[in-house]
Amino acid sequence: MRICLISREYPPDTGWGGIGAYTYLHANSLAELGHDVEVVALTREGVRQTPPVLNGAHPGSALNIKLHRVPWSNVLSGLCLVEKLLPFSHYVLKCVAGLWKTFYRLHSEAPFDIVEAPEHLAEALFPAITKVCPLVVRLHTPQFKIVAEGFHNLTPNFDQQLTGMFEMITILQADLITSPSENLARYVCANAGLALNDVCMIANPVDSNKFNPQGDKTFAADGRLTVLFAGRLEERKGVYQLIDAVPLVVREFPNVRFILLGKDTETGVGQTSAKKILEGKLAASGCSSHVMFIDHVDLEQMPACYRSADICVVPSLYDNAPYTVLEAMSCGKPIVAASSGGIPEYVVSSKTGLLVDPGDFKGLSEALLKLLKDSALRQEFAAAARERILRVYDKREVALKTLEAYEVAIALHKTKRSQAIYRKSPEEAIADFSTFIYSYQRNLYEFMYLHSLSFRLNHWHDLAKRQPALFKEKVTLGLGSVLAKFLRQPWSLRKHLDKSRLRISAAEEELQKSARKELLQL
Repeated sequence: MRICLISREYPPDTGWGGIGAYTYLHANSLAELGHDVEVVALTREGVRQTPPVLNGAHPGSALNIKLHRVPWSNVLSGLCLVEKLLPFSHYVLKCVAGLWKTFYRLHSEAPFDIVEAPEHLAEALFPAITKVCPLVVRLHTPQFKIVAEGFHNLTPNFDQQLTGMFEMITILQADLITSPSENLARYVCANAGLALNDVCMIANPVDSNKFNPQGDKTFAADGRLTVLFAGRLEERKGVYQLIDAVPLVVREFPNVRFILLGKDTETGVGQTSAKKILEGKLAASGCSSHVMFIDHVDLEQMPACYRSADICVVPSLYDNAPYTVLEAMSCGKPIVAASSGGIPEYVVSSKTGLLVDPGDFKGLSEALLKLLKDSALRQEFAAAARERILRVYDKREVALKTLEAYEVAIALHKTKRSQAIYRKSPEEAIADFSTFIYSYQRNLYEFMYLHSLSFRLNHWHDLAKRQPALFKEKVTLGLGSVLAKFLRQPWSLRKHLDKSRLRISAAEEELQKSARKELLQL
């Protein structure tokens, strides 16, 4: 098959989390099976477009995965009011627009048999509404669930709800939906009005050759047992509960160190640093010396990190199928995890690890202590974890199941193609989108200009700074209009003012064209 994977995240430039890890592994798995794979992903913020490269595969691999990095940070930069009023939706739309433009160009040059994209932030919104190609939407965790649960201090305001609507449209317009866990599938189906059998269950894969028990270790042994947490420092990952459990563990088992591997986030109270809050808790409990924070480790180095651990802890308040569970199990590590989301579908309680109630830091400390004190139990869980990975979650087996799902999606697409929401030519989609979004910006601008004196003053200040010729023309027109009214508009002055209005109108139209061209020529 000729396959396209659309994903904002793709290592190493944008390897932010589980979606990037999944897309990277899945692309390599499909290529290893002999399929033609191309990936459309974002550049790092501020980086302009780079030519397609064949570095989408594992380092040193002979696989041919063509990776297209899409610039996005400057797209829709002229929508200052939309960005202020709808900052999250503005971010989503500029990413979606950039991804679509590159995907459709590639598809027009050499049609894809199938395209797959995550539902998160509606990355396949345009392929979904135009139905130019069979589309599989992979569930990871929609933003509308994160908002509904109140994670990251998010509230269900219009900005977030608009993004959720984009996600829902993408889900409902997909030819086929796949999910890594039944728990996540049930939630999405309940919110989308779908039946559970509308979703194809396919577990997340892991590279069992790369993530294996033998090999180098990142962190040198210091005589203490090591508990490893891998994930972003944010509330949803249960990191606050883990830090609350540390003093309880240290009090009974002081010969322990905790390594927290993950980027800091500004998701604390008042959008402050989560790491600073955690460090404050540790200082107050006197346990700072037992905890090490590591900001970031490249994906290629993660196996050595897992091998350094004696226990891996996943205390997430919600996770559909976290890669840290799969990767740790594949490296033969016992797991202590919260029984949230889809985690119980991956960790077999009392066989490959121990499960505790999400948010229960006392239960978390008790489970950690049980494994810290029992080396035989750790070894038993470790062996069972590795065996389960090889039997159920190996990347090749998961890729083969996904290819079967692709065949189903292709067949369904033939019957659903006429149901596209957008019926015009796909080439017109971006033009219509840009007209719509810039019209909304203009309406906002006119409203603010009419009702806010400070906004009006800022408008004239910005105009004088950015477009001095237009500023001068408008000031001249204003003064001329006052003079014309005082002189009862003599013919010669009225003719001059009419010409000035035409020049201003032409200049403003040129600015609008330039703004739309910015989007059309990504």
